[in-house]
Amino acid sequence: MDSSSFTIHKIEGYIANIYLFQYDNGLLLFDSGCINDVRRIEEYCRRNGLSPSDIKLIAVSHMHPDHCGGAKVLREKYNIPVAAHRDVDLWYSGIGGSLQHKFDCYMARNVARHNRRKCEKMLFDRVIKPDFLLDDGQRLPGFSDWQAMYVPGHTLHDLVFYHHEKRVLYLADLICNIKGKKLLPMPILFPDKMAYSYDRLAALHASTLLLAHGNPIESDDSPEIFAAMKAQLNRPPNNLMRRVYRISVYSPEARRELFKT
Repeated sequence: MDSSSFTIHKIEGYIANIYLFQYDNGLLLFDSGCINDVRRIEEYCRRNGLSPSDIKLIAVSHMHPDHCGGAKVLREKYNIPVAAHRDVDLWYSGIGGSLQHKFDCYMARNVARHNRRKCEKMLFDRVIKPDFLLDDGQRLPGFSDWQAMYVPGHTLHDLVFYHHEKRVLYLADLICNIKGKKLLPMPILFPDKMAYSYDRLAALHASTLLLAHGNPIESDDSPEIFAAMKAQLNRPPNNLMRRVYRISVYSPEARRELFKT
């Protein structure tokens, strides 16, 4: 399904925006939101004359609750295959991963509370077992007009998805557009890797940046945007950043990288 003709639907999730791409022959979903967003995706489809059963692929950017929480539920309900980075299930593995999973769900719930959302279910299965394992540069199964890019920094398995012909880039968390300010995600566990990821994204010259947090950005100067994001990595962390970092280092994958000698 490599036709470049599609309609973009932005679904307001519990915490993050969820993007659904409507092709003539099916739907492509970028991330699945929180586990409680399954019903929001279903309701949005019903209101707009679509069907969740027409989703042909869920492409997951990373394992945080507001991005992959609903993926396994949607697969079980509608038999939708899931694609993600090949190391995605290592992030929450083992005892440390189980602890990190709980901390991340706790942080996500605090974000919802800050946004004045009612308390809803947050815990989700910490292993998703993707049907398709993605590497850097790989085309999405069934949607070869989209390319996955490996952009570590926020985690060690982050992916973004780029449509070269349309110059549309789904960034997940790599830019957070909050009240008109372009901010880094939290945490930044690997700033050197994130800096390199921003350099790679700048080279794409994308004109439409789809964000999980905040409104999309339309710009013919995206290299400058990514350069500004990279510059933020050099700023001293504030108290909130330090607190989030301290409870974000329990994944065995993160610890192996952070504390290697």
